[in-house]
Amino acid sequence: MCEIKALHSRGAACLLLFMLLQAGCATVGKHPVLPAGDALGDCQTLYREVDSAVEHAGVRDHGPSLISGFPYLRTTRLLASFRNELSDQQQWSTWVRHMAALDVEARTLELRNLSASVADHSKDMLRDELDRCRERLLTADLAQPERRSALVVAARVPDDYVTWWRLAGLYPLTAPIVSANITAWHTQTRNTFATPLAALPIAGELVRWTPQPRTSSVTPIKAVEVSEILRDSLGMQLPVPADFDRLFDTFSPVWEVDVADDDDRIGKLRWDNGPVVDVAQPTLYRKVSYTRFGDQVLLQLNYIVWFPARSGDDIYAGHLDGINWRVTLGPDGEPWLFDAIHNCGCYHEFFPSQHLRLRDDLPTSYFELPLLPQSAPDHQPLVLRIAHRTHFIQRVYHDESPPESPAVAQTIAWEEYDTLRSLPADGGYHNLFGEHGLIAGTERSERFILWPMGIRSPGAMRQWGRHATAFVGRRHFDDAFLIESLFERVP
Repeated sequence: MCEIKALHSRGAACLLLFMLLQAGCATVGKHPVLPAGDALGDCQTLYREVDSAVEHAGVRDHGPSLISGFPYLRTTRLLASFRNELSDQQQWSTWVRHMAALDVEARTLELRNLSASVADHSKDMLRDELDRCRERLLTADLAQPERRSALVVAARVPDDYVTWWRLAGLYPLTAPIVSANITAWHTQTRNTFATPLAALPIAGELVRWTPQPRTSSVTPIKAVEVSEILRDSLGMQLPVPADFDRLFDTFSPVWEVDVADDDDRIGKLRWDNGPVVDVAQPTLYRKVSYTRFGDQVLLQLNYIVWFPARSGDDIYAGHLDGINWRVTLGPDGEPWLFDAIHNCGCYHEFFPSQHLRLRDDLPTSYFELPLLPQSAPDHQPLVLRIAHRTHFIQRVYHDESPPESPAVAQTIAWEEYDTLRSLPADGGYHNLFGEHGLIAGTERSERFILWPMGIRSPGAMRQWGRHATAFVGRRHFDDAFLIESLFERVP
């Protein structure tokens, strides 16, 4: 929810007032290096020292992207998508305010994870000084039309594909082979979804995890209430915290898992000389995101669970596994689309509602067609039937009546996803995610086969915002135009 937190960052009001008084754009200029002793020069030096210490200690947060030449801002694919569409000062100020808040949050976590002090400052003093410097540098930079133009150019997010790997791996020759295997998996998945629910094999026992309501009132939020939530000047809906709780409660799925051993149990992540999933504390992590569709910005709810491992002796087995279930709400407040990936970015599946249909003009060459194993049920809550070991989703259904063979019922606690960026560890704190957003120790053997597709460590678990989801072609889970590129409205 870091983009939402932008509305609450200190100094935003001052920045907004200043930017409303500024105008103009010009050619891109270089950031001047100011002399020591000058207030702005000292701020530049402080940011350089902090960045150097963060990089040296290996505690850089690889979620929101750094912006070259603007060390006090960070961006996402969604925010970057607006950079050439800012038509007035209000949109400019909102855009920059979101990016400043992303840096505030990321630097707070980086300093928390940093074991040593920087520039003889305590961490609290350093954070406060960085906040003051952010306002000074913003005010100075945004007063210069060339710096505003430079920001528009620099505020982008590189994709998570390594192009030279594709060149070295003879991508034009190897991609069709991978594509054939993906097609086979799609066929296998559709066959599983076509199997009657009662006929699906059960290796252990069915266990249902149902989230505890976050709100004192369990009244589901109505579609009309969702549609009336206020939007900022970029079109992003900004629910108050209580509405966020109701939203997540209303659309939260039931996790029905075939549990044969502890690797099939949902747990809570902690750091103990490495990532560990504690199955004694089943936890559902939540995160807000946004996507764009036409001239609308749509609100998305992400529900994320973790398993200790994907067991087995095949090339896909390894430490940690998990699923990200995402609900995209239309401007009418109704769910338009459900989709899911494993936390490696693999196995992307789409479950469209009656509002959307697959586009008929999708590419046919060097393009991974999206997998739509079934349409989404019309009613909440949805039950996700999940297989033993592979943790593949086998069915999405609305449970109108108790099952003939009742599953074991358990409750699951809530946690914010961003807590994973700074977990308690050995008297300090440790980011679950490392370089490129990868979780060390979760590598899969499949990486030795699939590297020609250009994805770093295929199969390894990774941070939200770093999920490349197609081996053939290029696609990202957080692409601002992902849904629009694949689906269209049903007339």
